[in-house]
Amino acid sequence: MPLALPLFASFLYAIGSWGLKSGLRLGANPRIVAALSNLSMAGWSAPLIFFFPGQPHTAGFLGAILAGGALFLGRLCAIQALAHGDLSHATPLLGTKTIFVALLTFLFLDEPISHSLIAAAALTSVAVFLLSITLTPNSKSWWPRNFDRVTTGWALLAALLFAVTDITVQKFARLLGVGWFQPVMFSTLALLTPLLFLSKIRSLRSILNLLPLPSRTSVLTGSGVIGFQTSLVILVIGLFGHATATNVVYAARGLWAILLEGALGGGSAYHDKRVLAVRLAGAGLLLGAVALAVGSL
Repeated sequence: MPLALPLFASFLYAIGSWGLKSGLRLGANPRIVAALSNLSMAGWSAPLIFFFPGQPHTAGFLGAILAGGALFLGRLCAIQALAHGDLSHATPLLGTKTIFVALLTFLFLDEPISHSLIAAAALTSVAVFLLSITLTPNSKSWWPRNFDRVTTGWALLAALLFAVTDITVQKFARLLGVGWFQPVMFSTLALLTPLLFLSKIRSLRSILNLLPLPSRTSVLTGSGVIGFQTSLVILVIGLFGHATATNVVYAARGLWAILLEGALGGGSAYHDKRVLAVRLAGAGLLLGAVALAVGSL
């Protein structure tokens, strides 16, 4: 299995999320950010129908629709987490998807999980805890401040829904064929996207107001990158399976997010070097989990 692909996708996720977070800071509404990233995913996936074979399969079609629905809800939760919290907080928490995928694989798929992968998933959970710590500002204490329940709750819910998506892809994609499954899945995502604007459907102008001019470059660029890397990860799982191993490697996006925020600013990892140190320690554990995942294959 080409683990370099989910590792590359994890780097692109951090870059794309940085663009989306920058757009949110510049006034973009979370709904329009979610909508544009959804449409980007559908756009990147549509050409696959010309390059990969497919075959009619009722369960495969239903699985693709289910995966698209789960991804729609997961993306909405992920954008809400990103809108509320730091990039270096919200993104690493999505690494808990590794745990959810491992659990769902054990419960619903006929696929054994090696001891190395179980250890990697457990190590990832410890890493996510360290990556999520926010210390008391303007204090020399290393004791964490109040727990950010909103960001954490949205991110964990997103991770669970993304795990459901990946498991559904692994179970049904080969029945329908990636060339049909992925376009149907992302077409479902695109068709659900207008539901985000039911309260704004009165005029196009009211929707455009959700994306102020200063935020457009960041949001559009970030959406394009997010769409490409999501399509890449789904393609890897659809072709090769191994959702647990893929997600352990993909969890490296938390490391890239911390490094980006620490270097470019805009969050607590930039303004408080204690936060950067603690989250980098978590990133080190995350790299250990990646090594375990690679060694198990």
